Amino acid sequence: MKILLSPSKTKKLQGKPTAPVFDKVMTDAIVGHMKTLTAEAIVKALKVKPDMAAELVAFYQNHDDAPVGAAAFSYSGLAFKNLAWSELSEKAQAFGNDHVCILSGLYGIVTPESPITDYRLDLVDRIFAKNIINKPVIDGLLQDVKTLYDCWTEKVTAYFQAEDWLLNLASKEYAKLVSHPRMVTVEFLELKEGVWKQLSTSSKQMRGRLAHYMIAHELTEWTDLPAELDGFVKDTDLPATLTEPLTVAYRRSE
Repeated sequence: MKILLSPSKTKKLQGKPTAPVFDKVMTDAIVGHMKTLTAEAIVKALKVKPDMAAELVAFYQNHDDAPVGAAAFSYSGLAFKNLAWSELSEKAQAFGNDHVCILSGLYGIVTPESPITDYRLDLVDRIFAKNIINKPVIDGLLQDVKTLYDCWTEKVTAYFQAEDWLLNLASKEYAKLVSHPRMVTVEFLELKEGVWKQLSTSSKQMRGRLAHYMIAHELTEWTDLPAELDGFVKDTDLPATLTEPLTVAYRRSE
């Protein structure tokens, strides 16, 4: 069993990484491609402001010397604040190191102990679009690549094939990287004016909270998903066995 999470744009690098990069060759190829992009191209591809683009040009040009931190301590978005890695016991962290995978546009798969830099690169960023690149792609690995999904989907999906099931707490953007016959996707829905809605803020918070719960209790079965968590109640009309991809909804009324 693996627990899938999305990365966060916000980071505060800390902790000492003790795990290797998932696929350093591919990561280095992507970094090499980023080095060829101008600030103007990065504005278009990443949809950032010119001052941020200038910072990213400098960052990727000097990527080999960039500071690193351990992923679980360094991602600082809402999901990771609620994952609260530092509040887990050493035993629970050891369990989490074996079961948590953070999906990434730059690294493919990141484990809690993997090194990350203060990078900025989402899977949907159009860094290979024809109107973005200003010179032909030289690296053979990237010759036929049109999106970051092309870089990672096959590698990431292959990595998870031996798992009995996956707990998908990633966003749709990142979950698209993974195809697995027994992937359980969790949605957190709130009742607003009579309509069940998936709200961005509470969804991010609860993905982290559920990951924390599973890790803290060292749970490995999909049937161990809690019946209730922070006021969100799990739907009860679920199959007895997991034979295909499944979506599990947690609902919280007004």
